[in-house]
Amino acid sequence: MTPPEYVRPTTVADALLALRAGTALAGGITLAQHADRLTRLVDLQSAGLDILEVEGDRIRLGAMLRLQPMVVAEAELPDALREAARREAGLNLRTSASVGGTLLTCTGRSPLVTALLALHAQVRQEPGPVQSSLDDLLTRRGSLPVGALITDVLLQAPMRASLSCVARSPADRPIVCAVVTRLAGRAPSFGVALGGFGMRPVLVPEAELALAAGDVSGAAEAAKAAYAQADDAWASAEYRSEVAAVLVRRLAGEVGA
Repeated sequence: MTPPEYVRPTTVADALLALRAGTALAGGITLAQHADRLTRLVDLQSAGLDILEVEGDRIRLGAMLRLQPMVVAEAELPDALREAARREAGLNLRTSASVGGTLLTCTGRSPLVTALLALHAQVRQEPGPVQSSLDDLLTRRGSLPVGALITDVLLQAPMRASLSCVARSPADRPIVCAVVTRLAGRAPSFGVALGGFGMRPVLVPEAELALAAGDVSGAAEAAKAAYAQADDAWASAEYRSEVAAVLVRRLAGEVGA
């Protein structure tokens, strides 16, 4: 087997040029199984995309930021987001896995992506720059244009944010994960996301609107309906929908809904 060409650009502009005929190498966790089909690896770790920046209530996560620095960023990140990053993987993987790679390869059982959805995160891509919601990126990630590069994830620090996960063991990925946030300067002023099932976590806009109207029971029912068909080998839809309702009701109280 001929090993793939390896390039390590030092700027985003050079990375975009290399990606026209190459595959981005972030943490490398998911690429190893496809190594025999790759012709060029574009290592992004020197392209200046590993930042964690806070300015006022605005948080910027570089696409190459590893998950472990998020876990220990007590002064910069809300506790719910730090906990979601911790639950995403064990320590060894957190030191390799990147934010951008997690967004592009996650399944519905990703606590970190569930939390970012509830925070209504925005994703910036090059060339452009093009900015879109994380929800939109997750919908389109199977059809992103060749050479597209995620550079940043942008979010507003929440007034309050709470996360709760139910799993078979403390170290396992969740069967149900719920995150509820309270955000300033947007309507509705709540974010609600569910994880634990399917190809990606999901926003529950009906629950967000219900919380904005002061209807916690309505938000719980919306969460229950969102997972009414969430049946797989890990758990039944009936179980997931009931747990989702309980978690959203509990978290709504924690964020002051």
